[in-house]
Amino acid sequence: MLDFVVQPDSVIRSSSGCADATREALIGMENVAGCGGNWTGHVTNASTLCAPGWRVCSWYDHTLLGNITWDLATSFPGCYAFNAAQDGGRCRECRDDMEQDDLAGVGQGCAHQHRGQKSCISGGRIDSSCCVDSHFHRACSYQPQLMTGALCCRMPVKPPVIVVKPPERMHVYTGLIFLLPCQASAMPPPRVTWYRNGQQMATDNPRTSVLSSGDLLVTLARKSDTGLYTCEVINEEGFDMASSHVTVAEYTSGCADGTTEGLHLYRDLHACGGRWEGHVRQGKSLCKRGWRVCNPKDSQALHQLTWLDVFDLSGCYAYNGVNRRGQCRKCKNGRMSGVGRDCLWMRHTQSSCLSRGRVEVVHPRNSTDCSFVEGVTTGVLCCRGKVVCVPGCENGGTCISHNRCQCPEGYKGARCQNAICEPGCGMKGECVKPNKCKCHSGYGGKLCRQKLNRCRQPCLNGGRCQHGKCRCLYGYWGKACQHVLQHVLLSRLNRTDR
Repeated sequence: MLDFVVQPDSVIRSSSGCADATREALIGMENVAGCGGNWTGHVTNASTLCAPGWRVCSWYDHTLLGNITWDLATSFPGCYAFNAAQDGGRCRECRDDMEQDDLAGVGQGCAHQHRGQKSCISGGRIDSSCCVDSHFHRACSYQPQLMTGALCCRMPVKPPVIVVKPPERMHVYTGLIFLLPCQASAMPPPRVTWYRNGQQMATDNPRTSVLSSGDLLVTLARKSDTGLYTCEVINEEGFDMASSHVTVAEYTSGCADGTTEGLHLYRDLHACGGRWEGHVRQGKSLCKRGWRVCNPKDSQALHQLTWLDVFDLSGCYAYNGVNRRGQCRKCKNGRMSGVGRDCLWMRHTQSSCLSRGRVEVVHPRNSTDCSFVEGVTTGVLCCRGKVVCVPGCENGGTCISHNRCQCPEGYKGARCQNAICEPGCGMKGECVKPNKCKCHSGYGGKLCRQKLNRCRQPCLNGGRCQHGKCRCLYGYWGKACQHVLQHVLLSRLNRTDR
Protein backbone atom coordinates (compact mmCIF):
# COMPACT_ATOMS: atom_id res chain seq x y z
CA MET A 1 0.00 0.00 0.00
CA LEU A 2 1.40 3.36 -1.00
CA ASP A 3 1.18 6.49 1.13
CA PHE A 4 0.71 9.81 -0.65
CA VAL A 5 1.65 13.10 0.99
CA VAL A 6 -0.35 16.06 -0.25
CA GLN A 7 1.65 19.29 -0.24
CA PRO A 8 -0.16 22.52 0.67
CA ASP A 9 -0.93 24.79 -2.26
CA SER A 10 1.27 27.59 -0.83
CA VAL A 11 4.26 25.24 -0.68
CA ILE A 12 3.74 24.16 -4.30
CA ARG A 13 3.45 27.75 -5.50
CA SER A 14 6.50 28.86 -3.50
CA SER A 15 8.63 26.07 -4.95
CA SER A 16 7.59 26.96 -8.50
CA GLY A 17 8.05 30.69 -7.98
CA CYS A 18 4.80 31.59 -9.77
CA ALA A 19 1.40 32.48 -8.33
CA ASP A 20 -0.39 29.84 -10.48
CA ALA A 21 2.14 27.14 -9.42
CA THR A 22 3.29 26.70 -13.04
CA ARG A 23 6.69 27.84 -14.22
CA GLU A 24 6.97 28.62 -17.94
CA ALA A 25 10.69 29.47 -18.17
CA LEU A 26 14.00 28.79 -16.37
CA ILE A 27 12.59 25.55 -14.98
CA GLY A 28 15.99 24.33 -13.83
CA MET A 29 16.87 27.40 -11.75
CA GLU A 30 16.18 27.42 -8.02
CA ASN A 31 15.81 31.14 -7.29
CA VAL A 32 14.64 32.60 -10.64
CA ALA A 33 11.44 31.72 -12.51
CA GLY A 34 9.65 32.88 -15.66
CA CYS A 35 5.95 33.38 -14.88
CA GLY A 36 3.33 33.98 -17.56
CA GLY A 37 0.63 36.63 -17.40
CA ASN A 38 0.03 40.34 -17.74
CA TRP A 39 -0.14 43.34 -15.43
CA THR A 40 -0.98 47.03 -15.46
CA GLY A 41 1.51 49.87 -15.17
CA HIS A 42 5.12 49.62 -14.05
CA VAL A 43 6.83 46.23 -14.19
CA THR A 44 7.04 46.09 -10.37
CA ASN A 45 3.24 45.61 -10.42
CA ALA A 46 3.87 42.22 -12.00
CA SER A 47 4.61 40.87 -8.51
CA THR A 48 1.04 39.52 -8.64
CA LEU A 49 2.41 36.86 -11.00
CA CYS A 50 4.95 35.74 -8.38
CA ALA A 51 4.38 33.24 -5.57
CA PRO A 52 4.51 34.25 -1.87
CA GLY A 53 8.13 34.91 -0.91
CA TRP A 54 8.97 35.88 -4.49
CA ARG A 55 8.96 39.23 -6.31
CA VAL A 56 9.72 40.65 -9.73
CA CYS A 57 13.46 40.47 -10.34
CA SER A 58 15.14 43.88 -10.16
CA TRP A 59 18.46 45.47 -10.92
CA TYR A 60 19.66 44.80 -7.37
CA ASP A 61 19.28 41.04 -8.01
CA HIS A 62 22.35 41.23 -10.25
CA THR A 63 23.94 38.27 -8.46
CA LEU A 64 21.03 35.98 -9.36
CA LEU A 65 20.60 37.49 -12.81
CA GLY A 66 24.30 37.01 -13.55
CA ASN A 67 23.75 33.24 -13.36
CA ILE A 68 21.56 33.44 -16.49
CA THR A 69 23.81 32.82 -19.50
CA TRP A 70 23.06 33.88 -23.05
CA ASP A 71 22.29 30.33 -24.17
CA LEU A 72 19.91 29.83 -21.24
CA ALA A 73 18.20 33.18 -21.76
CA THR A 74 17.43 32.33 -25.40
CA SER A 75 16.45 28.67 -24.89
CA PHE A 76 12.72 29.14 -24.25
CA PRO A 77 9.89 30.90 -26.11
CA GLY A 78 8.24 34.13 -25.01
CA CYS A 79 9.64 37.26 -23.35
CA TYR A 80 9.73 37.72 -19.58
CA ALA A 81 10.45 41.25 -18.37
CA PHE A 82 12.10 42.34 -15.13
CA ASN A 83 12.71 45.70 -13.41
CA ALA A 84 16.02 46.79 -14.92
CA ALA A 85 17.23 49.26 -17.52
CA GLN A 86 20.28 48.24 -19.52
CA ASP A 87 20.84 51.51 -21.40
CA GLY A 88 24.51 51.93 -22.17
CA GLY A 89 25.36 48.40 -21.02
CA ARG A 90 24.55 49.15 -17.38
CA CYS A 91 22.19 47.41 -14.95
CA ARG A 92 20.03 50.02 -13.23
CA GLU A 93 16.45 50.57 -12.12
CA CYS A 94 13.94 51.01 -14.94
CA ARG A 95 12.54 54.55 -14.84
CA ASP A 96 10.49 56.88 -17.00
CA ASP A 97 13.35 58.86 -18.49
CA MET A 98 15.34 58.66 -21.70
CA GLU A 99 18.44 57.21 -20.00
CA GLN A 100 16.74 54.38 -18.07
CA ASP A 101 13.66 53.31 -20.04
CA ASP A 102 14.91 50.17 -21.87
CA LEU A 103 12.99 47.42 -20.06
CA ALA A 104 15.12 44.29 -19.71
CA GLY A 105 13.88 40.77 -20.38
CA VAL A 106 14.83 37.17 -21.22
CA GLY A 107 13.46 34.76 -23.84
CA GLN A 108 13.43 34.07 -27.57
CA GLY A 109 10.45 36.34 -28.08
CA CYS A 110 12.10 39.52 -26.78
CA ALA A 111 12.35 42.08 -29.58
CA HIS A 112 15.89 43.34 -28.96
CA GLN A 113 18.79 40.91 -28.55
CA HIS A 114 22.49 41.79 -28.68
CA ARG A 115 24.93 39.02 -27.95
CA GLY A 116 28.21 40.09 -26.31
CA GLN A 117 26.98 43.40 -24.89
CA LYS A 118 27.03 44.08 -21.17
CA SER A 119 23.78 43.85 -19.20
CA CYS A 120 22.27 42.39 -16.04
CA ILE A 121 22.65 38.82 -17.37
CA SER A 122 25.80 37.11 -18.68
CA GLY A 123 26.90 36.99 -22.29
CA GLY A 124 24.68 39.60 -23.88
CA ARG A 125 21.87 42.09 -23.63
CA ILE A 126 18.15 41.39 -24.09
CA ASP A 127 15.44 44.09 -23.90
CA SER A 128 11.73 43.44 -23.97
CA SER A 129 11.15 47.07 -25.03
CA CYS A 130 13.54 49.71 -26.18
CA CYS A 131 14.51 53.19 -27.28
CA VAL A 132 11.88 55.93 -26.83
CA ASP A 133 9.34 54.34 -24.48
CA SER A 134 9.50 57.31 -22.10
CA HIS A 135 8.59 59.63 -25.00
CA PHE A 136 5.40 57.64 -25.63
CA HIS A 137 4.67 57.32 -21.86
CA ARG A 138 4.96 53.52 -21.85
CA ALA A 139 8.37 53.09 -20.22
CA CYS A 140 8.84 50.04 -17.98
CA SER A 141 5.19 49.02 -18.50
CA TYR A 142 3.38 46.00 -19.87
CA GLN A 143 2.89 45.91 -23.66
CA PRO A 144 0.79 42.95 -24.87
CA GLN A 145 2.51 42.60 -28.21
CA LEU A 146 5.98 42.43 -26.64
CA MET A 147 5.80 40.64 -23.26
CA THR A 148 4.67 37.15 -22.24
CA GLY A 149 5.15 37.54 -18.53
CA ALA A 150 7.61 38.56 -15.84
CA LEU A 151 10.78 37.19 -14.28
CA CYS A 152 10.37 36.39 -10.57
CA CYS A 153 13.17 36.11 -7.99
CA ARG A 154 13.06 34.45 -4.60
CA MET A 155 13.15 37.10 -1.89
CA PRO A 156 16.20 36.86 0.40
CA VAL A 157 15.75 37.37 4.11
CA LYS A 158 18.10 40.15 5.19
CA PRO A 159 16.89 42.86 7.59
CA PRO A 160 18.52 46.30 7.31
CA VAL A 161 21.77 47.00 9.15
CA ILE A 162 23.32 50.48 8.99
CA VAL A 163 26.98 49.87 8.14
CA VAL A 164 28.02 53.52 7.69
CA LYS A 165 26.54 55.53 10.54
CA PRO A 166 26.49 59.31 11.07
CA PRO A 167 28.85 60.64 13.76
CA GLU A 168 27.36 60.91 17.24
CA ARG A 169 28.13 64.65 17.26
CA MET A 170 28.89 67.16 14.54
CA HIS A 171 29.85 70.85 14.82
CA VAL A 172 29.04 72.97 11.75
CA TYR A 173 29.38 76.66 10.96
CA THR A 174 26.52 78.64 9.42
CA GLY A 175 26.52 78.93 5.65
CA LEU A 176 28.46 75.69 5.11
CA ILE A 177 27.44 72.24 3.87
CA PHE A 178 27.27 69.15 6.05
CA LEU A 179 26.67 65.51 5.14
CA LEU A 180 25.26 62.87 7.49
CA PRO A 181 25.99 59.35 6.17
CA CYS A 182 23.46 56.55 6.53
CA GLN A 183 24.31 53.57 4.34
CA ALA A 184 22.62 50.26 5.06
CA SER A 185 23.03 46.67 3.98
CA ALA A 186 19.67 44.98 3.32
CA MET A 187 17.68 42.98 0.81
CA PRO A 188 15.42 44.16 -0.62
CA PRO A 189 16.93 47.66 -0.49
CA PRO A 190 15.43 49.55 2.45
CA ARG A 191 13.47 52.77 2.45
CA VAL A 192 15.46 55.56 4.12
CA THR A 193 13.66 58.24 6.17
CA TRP A 194 15.31 61.09 8.07
CA TYR A 195 13.89 62.77 11.18
CA ARG A 196 14.92 65.92 13.03
CA ASN A 197 14.00 66.15 16.69
CA GLY A 198 11.54 63.30 16.22
CA GLN A 199 9.68 64.88 13.28
CA GLN A 200 9.99 63.55 9.73
CA MET A 201 11.94 66.01 7.59
CA ALA A 202 10.05 67.77 4.82
CA THR A 203 10.81 66.67 1.27
CA ASP A 204 10.14 70.10 -0.25
CA ASN A 205 13.01 71.90 1.51
CA PRO A 206 15.46 72.99 -1.24
CA ARG A 207 18.37 73.01 1.25
CA THR A 208 18.03 69.35 2.26
CA SER A 209 18.10 66.23 0.13
CA VAL A 210 18.44 62.48 0.71
CA LEU A 211 20.98 61.01 -1.71
CA SER A 212 20.55 57.64 -3.41
CA SER A 213 23.04 56.19 -0.91
CA GLY A 214 20.78 57.22 1.98
CA ASP A 215 23.04 60.07 3.12
CA LEU A 216 21.46 63.38 4.13
CA LEU A 217 22.92 66.51 2.52
CA VAL A 218 22.19 69.92 4.08
CA THR A 219 23.38 73.08 2.31
CA LEU A 220 23.71 76.66 3.62
CA ALA A 221 23.46 75.54 7.23
CA ARG A 222 21.52 77.75 9.63
CA LYS A 223 21.45 77.89 13.42
CA SER A 224 17.87 76.60 13.22
CA ASP A 225 19.28 73.37 11.72
CA THR A 226 20.69 72.47 15.14
CA GLY A 227 19.06 69.32 16.48
CA LEU A 228 19.01 65.54 16.73
CA TYR A 229 19.01 63.90 13.30
CA THR A 230 17.83 60.29 13.10
CA CYS A 231 18.11 57.97 10.13
CA GLU A 232 15.60 55.12 9.84
CA VAL A 233 16.06 52.31 7.32
CA ILE A 234 13.24 49.81 6.90
CA ASN A 235 12.19 46.98 4.61
CA GLU A 236 9.87 43.98 4.82
CA GLU A 237 12.29 42.14 7.12
CA GLY A 238 12.95 44.79 9.80
CA PHE A 239 14.50 48.17 10.50
CA ASP A 240 17.54 49.92 11.97
CA MET A 241 18.15 53.45 13.27
CA ALA A 242 21.12 55.75 13.96
CA SER A 243 21.27 59.33 15.29
CA SER A 244 23.59 62.33 15.25
CA HIS A 245 23.39 65.56 17.25
CA VAL A 246 24.31 68.48 14.99
CA THR A 247 25.24 71.89 16.39
CA VAL A 248 25.23 74.80 13.94
CA ALA A 249 27.03 77.89 15.27
CA GLU A 250 27.93 81.27 13.86
CA TYR A 251 31.25 81.22 12.07
CA THR A 252 34.03 83.05 13.96
CA SER A 253 37.27 83.74 12.11
CA GLY A 254 40.63 83.24 13.78
CA CYS A 255 42.14 86.10 11.73
CA ALA A 256 42.56 89.69 12.87
CA ASP A 257 40.67 91.10 9.86
CA GLY A 258 37.72 88.72 10.38
CA THR A 259 38.23 86.94 7.07
CA THR A 260 39.68 83.47 6.68
CA GLU A 261 41.66 82.58 3.56
CA GLY A 262 41.10 78.87 3.99
CA LEU A 263 40.51 75.90 6.30
CA HIS A 264 37.05 77.20 7.21
CA LEU A 265 35.87 73.77 8.32
CA TYR A 266 38.35 73.65 11.21
CA ARG A 267 37.31 75.29 14.45
CA ASP A 268 40.76 75.72 16.00
CA LEU A 269 42.95 76.36 12.93
CA HIS A 270 42.60 78.97 10.15
CA ALA A 271 44.75 80.36 7.33
CA CYS A 272 45.20 84.15 7.64
CA GLY A 273 46.62 86.26 4.83
CA GLY A 274 49.12 89.13 5.17
CA ARG A 275 52.78 89.89 5.87
CA TRP A 276 54.80 90.49 9.02
CA GLU A 277 58.23 91.65 10.14
CA GLY A 278 60.80 89.49 11.93
CA HIS A 279 60.41 85.91 13.17
CA VAL A 280 57.34 83.95 12.07
CA ARG A 281 55.95 84.10 15.58
CA GLN A 282 55.53 87.85 14.99
CA GLY A 283 52.89 86.86 12.45
CA LYS A 284 50.62 86.80 15.49
CA SER A 285 49.58 90.29 14.35
CA LEU A 286 47.57 88.54 11.61
CA CYS A 287 45.75 86.39 14.16
CA LYS A 288 42.67 87.31 16.14
CA ARG A 289 42.97 87.99 19.85
CA GLY A 290 43.06 84.66 21.65
CA TRP A 291 44.77 83.04 18.64
CA ARG A 292 48.48 82.62 17.87
CA VAL A 293 50.77 81.41 15.11
CA CYS A 294 50.62 77.61 15.18
CA ASN A 295 53.60 75.85 16.78
CA PRO A 296 54.47 72.32 17.93
CA LYS A 297 52.21 72.74 20.98
CA ASP A 298 49.30 72.77 18.53
CA SER A 299 50.10 69.28 17.22
CA GLN A 300 46.55 68.08 17.86
CA ALA A 301 45.15 70.76 15.53
CA LEU A 302 47.92 70.35 12.93
CA HIS A 303 47.40 66.58 12.78
CA GLN A 304 43.85 67.17 11.56
CA LEU A 305 45.18 68.56 8.26
CA THR A 306 45.26 66.16 5.32
CA TRP A 307 47.07 66.33 1.98
CA LEU A 308 43.72 67.25 0.44
CA ASP A 309 43.69 70.35 2.66
CA VAL A 310 47.28 71.19 1.68
CA PHE A 311 46.56 71.11 -2.06
CA ASP A 312 43.12 72.69 -1.77
CA LEU A 313 44.58 75.74 0.00
CA SER A 314 45.75 78.40 -2.44
CA GLY A 315 49.00 80.09 -1.39
CA CYS A 316 51.57 79.19 1.26
CA TYR A 317 50.88 79.86 4.94
CA ALA A 318 53.83 79.54 7.32
CA TYR A 319 53.80 78.45 10.95
CA ASN A 320 56.37 78.25 13.72
CA GLY A 321 57.48 74.68 13.11
CA VAL A 322 60.36 72.73 11.59
CA ASN A 323 61.27 69.07 11.10
CA ARG A 324 64.40 67.96 12.98
CA ARG A 325 65.33 64.31 12.81
CA GLY A 326 61.71 63.35 12.42
CA GLN A 327 60.54 65.53 15.31
CA CYS A 328 58.37 68.63 15.23
CA ARG A 329 60.11 71.62 16.86
CA LYS A 330 59.95 75.40 16.77
CA CYS A 331 61.61 77.18 13.85
CA LYS A 332 65.16 78.38 14.59
CA ASN A 333 67.40 77.71 11.60
CA GLY A 334 65.15 78.92 8.81
CA ARG A 335 63.58 75.66 7.60
CA MET A 336 60.17 77.20 8.12
CA SER A 337 57.18 74.90 7.68
CA GLY A 338 53.97 75.83 5.91
CA VAL A 339 50.83 74.51 4.24
CA GLY A 340 49.34 75.27 0.83
CA ARG A 341 49.84 74.16 -2.75
CA ASP A 342 52.17 77.10 -3.52
CA CYS A 343 54.80 76.14 -0.94
CA LEU A 344 58.07 75.28 -2.72
CA TRP A 345 59.07 72.01 -1.03
CA MET A 346 56.87 68.97 -0.31
CA ARG A 347 57.50 65.35 0.56
CA HIS A 348 54.62 62.91 1.02
CA THR A 349 56.51 60.33 3.04
CA GLN A 350 58.69 62.32 5.44
CA SER A 351 57.53 63.12 8.96
CA SER A 352 56.85 66.61 10.27
CA CYS A 353 54.37 68.51 12.44
CA LEU A 354 51.60 67.25 10.13
CA SER A 355 50.05 63.83 10.53
CA ARG A 356 51.59 62.78 7.22
CA GLY A 357 54.27 64.21 4.96
CA ARG A 358 56.43 67.32 5.17
CA VAL A 359 55.80 70.80 3.70
CA GLU A 360 58.22 73.76 3.93
CA VAL A 361 57.90 77.27 2.55
CA VAL A 362 61.11 76.99 0.47
CA HIS A 363 63.69 74.27 -0.15
CA PRO A 364 65.76 73.55 2.99
CA ARG A 365 68.98 74.45 1.13
CA ASN A 366 67.68 77.93 0.36
CA SER A 367 66.31 78.71 3.80
CA THR A 368 68.07 81.53 5.65
CA ASP A 369 65.76 82.45 8.51
CA CYS A 370 62.21 82.02 9.85
CA SER A 371 60.86 85.24 8.35
CA PHE A 372 58.44 86.31 5.66
CA VAL A 373 59.55 85.18 2.17
CA GLU A 374 58.64 87.72 -0.49
CA GLY A 375 56.72 86.21 -3.40
CA VAL A 376 56.18 82.89 -1.67
CA THR A 377 54.64 83.36 1.77
CA THR A 378 50.96 84.31 1.66
CA GLY A 379 50.34 84.55 5.41
CA VAL A 380 50.43 82.48 8.57
CA LEU A 381 48.58 79.56 10.05
CA CYS A 382 46.74 80.69 13.19
CA CYS A 383 45.70 78.31 15.99
CA ARG A 384 43.24 78.98 18.76
CA GLY A 385 45.02 79.63 22.06
CA LYS A 386 44.43 77.45 25.05
CA VAL A 387 41.00 78.17 26.48
CA VAL A 388 40.40 78.03 30.21
CA CYS A 389 37.11 77.74 32.04
CA VAL A 390 37.30 78.65 35.75
CA PRO A 391 35.71 76.83 37.40
CA GLY A 392 35.81 73.92 35.00
CA CYS A 393 32.97 72.43 33.02
CA GLU A 394 30.94 69.76 34.79
CA ASN A 395 29.03 66.66 33.67
CA GLY A 396 31.18 66.06 30.58
CA GLY A 397 31.02 69.63 29.23
CA THR A 398 33.77 70.95 26.91
CA CYS A 399 35.48 74.32 27.35
CA ILE A 400 35.23 75.97 23.91
CA SER A 401 36.24 79.55 24.80
CA HIS A 402 37.14 81.63 27.85
CA ASN A 403 34.74 80.59 30.63
CA ARG A 404 32.32 79.16 28.09
CA CYS A 405 31.29 75.52 28.17
CA GLN A 406 29.59 73.45 25.52
CA CYS A 407 27.22 71.13 27.37
CA PRO A 408 26.32 67.56 26.46
CA GLU A 409 22.71 66.67 25.84
CA GLY A 410 20.67 66.80 29.02
CA TYR A 411 22.64 69.58 30.77
CA LYS A 412 22.71 73.38 30.74
CA GLY A 413 24.24 76.32 32.61
CA ALA A 414 27.50 78.25 32.41
CA ARG A 415 29.38 75.20 33.72
CA CYS A 416 26.88 72.56 32.56
CA GLN A 417 26.02 72.18 36.22
CA ASN A 418 22.24 71.99 35.77
CA ALA A 419 20.47 68.87 34.58
CA ILE A 420 17.44 69.23 32.32
CA CYS A 421 14.16 67.54 33.21
CA GLU A 422 11.22 67.70 30.83
CA PRO A 423 8.69 69.12 31.62
CA GLY A 424 10.29 69.93 34.99
CA CYS A 425 10.11 68.87 38.65
CA GLY A 426 7.76 71.60 39.91
CA MET A 427 8.04 73.37 43.27
CA LYS A 428 8.38 70.16 45.29
CA GLY A 429 11.42 68.64 43.62
CA GLU A 430 14.76 69.33 41.96
CA CYS A 431 16.34 67.91 38.80
CA VAL A 432 19.44 65.88 39.74
CA LYS A 433 20.01 63.99 36.45
CA PRO A 434 18.56 64.33 32.96
CA ASN A 435 14.82 63.64 33.28
CA LYS A 436 15.23 62.44 36.89
CA CYS A 437 13.69 64.40 39.78
CA LYS A 438 14.51 64.22 43.49
CA CYS A 439 11.34 64.98 45.44
CA HIS A 440 11.07 66.90 48.71
CA SER A 441 9.91 65.10 51.81
CA GLY A 442 6.24 64.18 51.65
CA TYR A 443 6.03 64.23 47.83
CA GLY A 444 6.61 61.64 45.15
CA GLY A 445 5.86 60.67 41.57
CA LYS A 446 7.83 61.30 38.38
CA LEU A 447 7.21 65.08 38.56
CA CYS A 448 7.03 65.32 42.40
CA ARG A 449 3.39 66.43 42.24
CA GLN A 450 1.92 63.55 44.22
CA LYS A 451 1.50 64.26 47.94
CA LEU A 452 2.48 61.28 50.08
CA ASN A 453 0.32 60.74 53.18
CA ARG A 454 3.01 59.11 55.28
CA CYS A 455 3.28 59.13 59.02
CA ARG A 456 6.51 60.34 60.59
CA GLN A 457 6.80 57.14 62.63
CA PRO A 458 5.28 53.68 62.14
CA CYS A 459 1.87 53.01 63.66
CA LEU A 460 1.95 50.34 66.40
CA ASN A 461 -0.58 47.89 67.79
CA GLY A 462 -2.57 47.56 64.58
CA GLY A 463 -2.89 51.29 63.90
CA ARG A 464 -3.18 52.57 60.33
CA CYS A 465 -1.65 55.66 58.76
CA GLN A 466 -4.31 57.93 57.26
CA HIS A 467 -3.64 61.45 55.97
CA GLY A 468 -0.34 61.59 57.81
CA LYS A 469 -1.72 60.48 61.21
CA CYS A 470 -2.05 57.14 62.94
CA ARG A 471 -5.63 55.90 63.41
CA CYS A 472 -5.54 53.60 66.44
CA LEU A 473 -7.62 50.53 67.21
CA TYR A 474 -9.96 50.62 70.20
CA GLY A 475 -7.98 50.33 73.43
CA TYR A 476 -4.86 52.19 72.16
CA TRP A 477 -3.87 55.79 71.90
CA GLY A 478 -0.88 58.05 71.23
CA LYS A 479 0.73 59.47 68.08
CA ALA A 480 1.98 56.00 67.22
CA CYS A 481 -0.79 54.08 69.06
CA GLN A 482 1.87 53.06 71.56
CA HIS A 483 -0.23 53.48 74.74
CA VAL A 484 -2.84 51.05 76.08
CA LEU A 485 -6.05 52.70 77.26
CA GLN A 486 -6.47 50.57 80.48
CA HIS A 487 -3.09 51.73 81.83
CA VAL A 488 -4.42 55.27 81.86
CA LEU A 489 -7.60 54.29 83.67
CA LEU A 490 -5.72 52.40 86.39
CA SER A 491 -3.34 55.28 86.95
CA ARG A 492 -6.29 57.65 87.31
CA LEU A 493 -7.98 55.27 89.76
CA ASN A 494 -4.83 55.05 91.80
CA ARG A 495 -4.64 58.80 92.06
CA THR A 496 -8.30 58.93 93.17
CA ASP A 497 -7.77 56.33 95.87
CA ARG A 498 -4.99 58.35 97.27
